[in-house]
Parts: sequence; C-alpha cells; structure tokens
Amino acid sequence: MAPERNSEDSRRKGLIARMRGAPRYVGVPLGVGLILGGTILAPLPVFGVWMFPLGLAILAPHSPHAHRLSRRFHRWSLRVLRWSIRNGFVRVKIKTPSGDHKDPSRSADS
Repeated sequence: MAPERNSEDSRRKGLIARMRGAPRYVGVPLGVGLILGGTILAPLPVFGVWMFPLGLAILAPHSPHAHRLSRRFHRWSLRVLRWSIRNGFVRVKIKTPSGDHKDPSRSADS
C-alpha cells in the first residue's frame, strides 16, 4: 500500500532529501541539469544562484567528486557567513528566554 500524499512521514522529508534518495537515472540528470542551468542562467535574477548548490546536493550521493565539492562548498559558505557576521554585514538577533529579541551589535549602554 502506497503512503498517503500528505502523511506525516512525507511532509517531514523535504524535497532535497527525497531527491537525494532517488534512483541514479533520475538524480544524475536532474542534478547536472540544475548545475548547468544555474551556470547558464546566472545573470537572471530568479535563476542561477540557488540552482548550483541544489544541483550539487542532489548529485552528491551519486558521485564522489560531487560529494567532495559539496562538502567544500558547505565549509566555504559557513566561513563566508561567519566573516559577514563578524564584519557587520549580517546582523544576528538572539532570542532571549522571555521571548524578546536582543541585538548583540548594539550595546546596553547606548
């Protein structure tokens, strides 16, 4: 018996997780297509930027080279995020237990 379309288990698994478990004949062309599409369509505002990492994530379980590149890309993106937070390009709001938001970039003295 096939699981229901809106079952708890199918809602919990995201699209990327489901596509990573797809057979090779589905995952490889889709991953390569997203990578190539993201490269070719990069100048367009909606396409490009998100397509390359998504294609790499889908292709990673099927190819050791893509898996290695995916790990490197992930580490690099974390370094860029930390650098941006440290240099003030990105603000991080810390949620206190009382539910208030606290901005660490602003001191309590001002």
